[in-house]
Amino acid sequence: MEIHIKSQAKGNDYYRHGKEFLAAAWRCFSNEDGSILTNQGFCQLSAPCVVNAAFSCEMFLKALLEKLKIPYDKHKEGHNIYMLYKKLPLETQNIIARHCGNKQDLSVFESILEKHKQDFVDIRYFIEHKGWTEMSPIEMITIAQNLSSTTEYLFTIWETGEK
Repeated sequence: MEIHIKSQAKGNDYYRHGKEFLAAAWRCFSNEDGSILTNQGFCQLSAPCVVNAAFSCEMFLKALLEKLKIPYDKHKEGHNIYMLYKKLPLETQNIIARHCGNKQDLSVFESILEKHKQDFVDIRYFIEHKGWTEMSPIEMITIAQNLSSTTEYLFTIWETGEK
């Protein structure tokens, strides 16, 4: 059975795509009833969770850039969520940082985003590197969840003009 999907590469398309990858991240992170998977009895799929969550972050940031008609270089900035975030207007960055991080210190969110800027690529290909790779499923999925709700919020205020 084939499924046909359509995209017009608009902000809403990126947002919907991001929601799908966020749902996949949650399925790798928690049981169907929503209980968090741990190594005691359940198998948490850490790398797939982080990769899907990181890709959803990328999609949410690209949704905002597309909505604002801000170009980005797909080869240079494509998967780097920190660089995509920094392409947004400062006012939008501040709204995101307040909604996703510490309301008093906006740099907290930026430092977390910078720390995870390449998780989509780094964790997806971690098997090709010798030694240990650090990842944080809970931190990445939290960032993705917060970016999802913030993107929805920004779309709403941009479309309605309300704040």
